[in-house]
Amino acid sequence: MNAPHVVALLYTIEHGQSVDYLEAKPLDHKEDGFRVEITNQRVRFEFKEPYATVDVARKAIEDYVRAWEFSACLETGPDSFKLKFDCWEPEDQDLAPGVFVANARPVRFEFKVSEPMVVVSRARYPRPPSGLKFTPYVQLMYEIYMLYRRGRARILDMAYVCYTMAENSPKFKDDFSEKVRNKIRFLCQRGGAELRKGENKDNPPLTDQERGFLAEAIKVVILRAAERAHDPESDLPKICRSDLPPLKSSST
Repeated sequence: MNAPHVVALLYTIEHGQSVDYLEAKPLDHKEDGFRVEITNQRVRFEFKEPYATVDVARKAIEDYVRAWEFSACLETGPDSFKLKFDCWEPEDQDLAPGVFVANARPVRFEFKVSEPMVVVSRARYPRPPSGLKFTPYVQLMYEIYMLYRRGRARILDMAYVCYTMAENSPKFKDDFSEKVRNKIRFLCQRGGAELRKGENKDNPPLTDQERGFLAEAIKVVILRAAERAHDPESDLPKICRSDLPPLKSSST
């Protein structure tokens, strides 16, 4: 008797304590080689052509899964979206008695905390990735940014390292307007309690508005790095000041 082929993989959405997807509407999305459906925090990848083994099937969507986790957490915060492999569906269940095929069901997460905390209930699931590649270069910037989001890195250190890495890419000047580049460099030189080593200690600290702008700008820088990793020669639109949060007028 031939072993059954894999026609679908099922994953469970895992997330941190500060977010849930209990109110999110079902999602149905098509890619070239598979279809993605999410219901009740369960994700089903249905393939157009069956795979011979589970390992081969998982390998086929591995980069897609990583890019989805990357783009979701970059947008909504650390640990907000992770896909955990659950089970698989055979081509013909009659050929594989005993193979477990899960039905979509709600997933409950229960946490005991000593202090009240705000939980954000998302009305939609994170958008499936499009035109992104999660390379080691992108991953390093992403992990540095997540250290900041977790409160384990100062914003000026994070922004300077990520921006400097991105600035060395061949297409950087094509991707970001001069005003955007100048503004990020200017804010990276700010002082206060977050002064970077070797900078002028007399520089003023970031305002709350500048802090929000810088964090958003670096997030855009990392996302563009992932887009460039996917297609280095793609004709992507240049990111201008109007694409980033507004700032009160300053010296630059």
